Amino acid sequence: MAVKIGSARIDENGKASGGKAGDQTGKEVSTQNWYDQKDAKKAWRVFRAKDPNVAEMIAQNMEWACSNKHIGYDQGQRLTLYNVAKSLGFNCKKVETNCETDCSALVRVCCAYAGIDLPNFRTPTEPNALLNSGAFEEMKGDKYSHESTYLKRGDILVTSKQGHTVVVLTNGPKADTQAPVSTTKSVYVTGGSVNVRSAPGTAGTRILGTVHKGDKLPYQDVTNNVDGREWYLIEFKGRNAWISSKYSKLI
Repeated sequence: MAVKIGSARIDENGKASGGKAGDQTGKEVSTQNWYDQKDAKKAWRVFRAKDPNVAEMIAQNMEWACSNKHIGYDQGQRLTLYNVAKSLGFNCKKVETNCETDCSALVRVCCAYAGIDLPNFRTPTEPNALLNSGAFEEMKGDKYSHESTYLKRGDILVTSKQGHTVVVLTNGPKADTQAPVSTTKSVYVTGGSVNVRSAPGTAGTRILGTVHKGDKLPYQDVTNNVDGREWYLIEFKGRNAWISSKYSKLI
């Protein structure tokens, strides 16, 4: 069975810009079978989230975007989806305003939904943005660049030179799948008044709000050391956020 990918592709007129907001054809933002970039200069580069929960959330949000008629393609209005989705926790399922995106801006929204706060990028700068976040690793070799056999759901593919970027939605037949971490635990706030952030660490991350001693928050995952401590991925006001283990503990 072919591996499925999802992406923002082209507007209703077969152009990069100028169409109406929203998906007029059902194909502006949609799924398709994986395909090989046969031109070696544009071969796929593959980036995999280190946390399987993050990978799953990226894939889920891409699926929601691909099935949402309110989200269309237009490079000239590429950030309108980001701006609309921001107040919705970047959840593309909840978008009910006609808006536009392009391939790289949509990947950014999917990452934001998973709690990975990235700068505004296009395909030439996307690899550095992903790697600099610390949340992804690059999978190298022809079996990733020119085959779908080893791809995993949630992998992000981007052409080696300016071109296109997609999210993998189904596992390849030889993907080493790993189940998401159980979310049955809670994070108990031990500090008096603690900031929750858009990504682990304090450098370059946004404060999303404050929690207080005694609060219990749904736990999803934990990072490796950032700023000399672990950070917990939690659910906060309907979206993903991070809290330092210095001021909280698992229960």
